[in-house]
Amino acid sequence: MPLLPNLRRLMVIYKGNWRWIVLSQVFVLLGALFMLLIPVQVASLLNDGVLAGNVEKVIDSALNMILFALLAGAFSLANLYVAARVGEGTAHYLRKQVYEKVQTFSFGNLDRYPVGELLVRLTNDIYQINMAANYATRYVLYAPFMILVALVFVYAGSPDLVWIFVLVIVVTAILFSAISMILQKQFRNRQQNLDKVNNVLQEDFAGVRVVKAFVRQDYENARFAEVNEQFRKASVSPLHTNAFMLPSIFLILGVSNALVIWFGGLEVIAGTIDVGQIVAFTQYFFFILAQLWILSFVLPQIIAAEASAGRLALLVDTPPAVLDAPGAQDLDPAGVKGKISFEDVSFSYDGPGGKESVKNISFVAEPGQTVAFLGATGSGKSTIVNLIPRFYDVTRGRITIDGVDVREVSQDSLRRVVDIALQEAVLFSGSIHENIAFGDPDLPFDRVVEAAKVADADGFVSAIPEDYESRVARRGANFSGGQRQRLSIARAVAPRPRVLILDDSTSAVDVATEARIQGAMNTMLAGTTTFIVAQRISTVLLADTILLLDQGEIVDRGSHRELMEKSPLYREIFESQLGGISREEIS
Repeated sequence: MPLLPNLRRLMVIYKGNWRWIVLSQVFVLLGALFMLLIPVQVASLLNDGVLAGNVEKVIDSALNMILFALLAGAFSLANLYVAARVGEGTAHYLRKQVYEKVQTFSFGNLDRYPVGELLVRLTNDIYQINMAANYATRYVLYAPFMILVALVFVYAGSPDLVWIFVLVIVVTAILFSAISMILQKQFRNRQQNLDKVNNVLQEDFAGVRVVKAFVRQDYENARFAEVNEQFRKASVSPLHTNAFMLPSIFLILGVSNALVIWFGGLEVIAGTIDVGQIVAFTQYFFFILAQLWILSFVLPQIIAAEASAGRLALLVDTPPAVLDAPGAQDLDPAGVKGKISFEDVSFSYDGPGGKESVKNISFVAEPGQTVAFLGATGSGKSTIVNLIPRFYDVTRGRITIDGVDVREVSQDSLRRVVDIALQEAVLFSGSIHENIAFGDPDLPFDRVVEAAKVADADGFVSAIPEDYESRVARRGANFSGGQRQRLSIARAVAPRPRVLILDDSTSAVDVATEARIQGAMNTMLAGTTTFIVAQRISTVLLADTILLLDQGEIVDRGSHRELMEKSPLYREIFESQLGGISREEIS
């Protein structure tokens, strides 16, 4: 198995920037070389200067040491500059690529990746890789080079003591390998537990009003405390493992220095080496100590980054659940009439062979008609309408628009003629104007106002001092649920789509407001094929066709009048919700 396979995949990021990275490593090698020349001058200062009584040699050696130290520092500073650019450049590239990858995901992909988990991958995981890229540029070549060259110098000056040097390197390598294997699993577990913490935070902060309304603070505190404790334990484990590394290094090098003094002292007494060489040897050991100490925190960072890179790779390698067919054609909005046909359609969220959420759905919506779906929660209403713009692909059967299978047209062109107001009315930070014109930023202002009037939103928007330039808070938190729904409907109708889907999008407005919205839409979108998902029967009374759903199947169909005559279930829903009141009386 290749070493660090996930991080190695990231090498493509640096294509075109190798010159900078190579230059940085030249700085690394030059800085290390000048640092390693200092012990040579120390040996010369002692042997040829101090012990020989040569003051001129002492001065020359001292000046050389200062020069080498300045050069080593300068080259190290240059490398730090490049390392910072490499680390931040890596993070910038990954954030962009991963974000754009998530934008390609279909609803099916997003069902499997909670928002909290995606945020962790785009923030914490990329931060881990950022730090690893920075450290790798600074130290990964520096430390081995220092060790190797120090070994050469030791062999040249004290060949009889090289075995101590080799022993240190071998024992340390074994230690690092054992700890690395343990750390990789622990870091992966830590990131998974961080996902859980972020998912709970996302839920609780988004639903904090619900938590307070139901006095569930103690329960949510306990729930967060549980995942937070799991994350604490998962975070402490690699710290405990890594805690063995530095003391072990000091122990190894402490024993090694004792061996150097012991055996080196015997060599000095025997006259085979000089005192200066022993001092230089101990300085090389100090350099080794420094490099191994650096590796003791660089290596865990690289291992953590490998785990994070694996999580990003899994995300990037996930193909969109819905893909355009090779040679998919583009729909011409001007030529689309809006005839939608379902031909024996079935769908399972688990794919072919899984439990079907909707089954054997067949109907035709002619251009300009309104088709409504009515049924209990979980009966498959939203699932059916989500199949039209290919948020999901059918498991069996087919859906056509003007006789063309929707799987044979590009998703982008399909969604330019099919607009939807989703169940959850999500608004974006910005202005009201920008939110309504979200589907077409070049939409004329009068069309924006017209869409707001159709959605019965112009009244409350005009009452705000800043009018259509009023700021919208994140997720529209500064508007009520009904106001958010009306702005969402305005966004859907503003482009005047050929097919419009209203997925329970008036559930937060009163019946009178709903009637005004539907009346205005019938005028503005007279030729638009409209699909309405509703829990409330008042929403569907004027639809051309009402499809009554139960457990994912159509159990009856017809207009309001026809269903009142032939469907006991429909009459039961009508009586339970409206008590026999007519739609005209409601309006």
